[in-house]
Amino acid sequence: MSIEICNVRIFDGIKMIKQNKVVIEEGLISDKTKGDVIIDGNGGLLLPGFIDSHVHLNGIENLQETAKWGVTTMLDMAAPSPGFVNALKNKTGLTDILTCYTAALYPVKDAEVFVKEQVELGADYIKIIIEDPPFMAPRALDAGTIKGIVESAHNHGKLVFAHAATLATFKMAVNADVDVVTHIPLEAQIPQYIIDEMKSKSTITVPTMVMMKEMVAALKNRLPNGRELNFDHVKASVRSLIKSGVPVIAGTDSNRSPYAPAHVSHGISLHDELALYVEAGMTPVEALQSATSSPAKAFKLNDRGMIEAGRRADLLLVEGDPLLNIHDTKKVKDVWIAGVQVSKEGVRL
Repeated sequence: MSIEICNVRIFDGIKMIKQNKVVIEEGLISDKTKGDVIIDGNGGLLLPGFIDSHVHLNGIENLQETAKWGVTTMLDMAAPSPGFVNALKNKTGLTDILTCYTAALYPVKDAEVFVKEQVELGADYIKIIIEDPPFMAPRALDAGTIKGIVESAHNHGKLVFAHAATLATFKMAVNADVDVVTHIPLEAQIPQYIIDEMKSKSTITVPTMVMMKEMVAALKNRLPNGRELNFDHVKASVRSLIKSGVPVIAGTDSNRSPYAPAHVSHGISLHDELALYVEAGMTPVEALQSATSSPAKAFKLNDRGMIEAGRRADLLLVEGDPLLNIHDTKKVKDVWIAGVQVSKEGVRL
């Protein structure tokens, strides 16, 4: 049975297109022009389902919440165990999960052995947690180990994501040739020479601005250097990254871990992240791309992130026009994940 979603405006992940209907068949977007079941979109805007490129999972409730908000894919950035994250994968009508399984922290005695273990588990990418040696030594990974993990991962055909929350660790990540640096330093703006190096190396950033904002509030009065932490540094850095043409991909660091320095809600936080990107200088179109076609292209997720025949029918229907007002992404009407309709009424705020 095929489903036809008609009477919609369509943002295909890159731009608005003239097409005013989409047909879903067997979980995919079809090239058919008629469906067996008709759903009237009432003039709403149909977008590809959002991709959150940095999350941490606590349970199936995270998937239920993100699905309601039109986040149809999440990239898990370290699971409690392989069995835990595997139990959350491939759930009908719930957000699809990609994972690194275990993140490289301390100790990593052999970079090749670590990477091979994750690859054999089926890891979609490799994650490194880079900590500041003056504060974490001898537990922090040294530059040689970080470089070895990156080289081994690349030899296995895997991208490398690096947690780097200070200026020193951000620089270490870029020097090590990681593919994606997550977070933005709180204590100072990223210097232009580092941004230029990122541009020359095609390094991607997932700034997790919503998390960095929460971390300032949580840590400002708890750390010896707390007075140096300022969200203005984050905004200035992201503005420079955007202006310099460094790829900025949407991710939230959403979590409910008791060990995290701050908590960020799953699902709705991605909408807040996009609004922060617009404040930092993106156009609304660029912000929408950062959660759809851009991560699909950057992370080789060629089966999603766009509204075109043959891709997964991960779709988000909203009221209003987020291309004019990015906050309209929160006006969720309907969501489909691999062709399965998640909710009829959606979320109202």
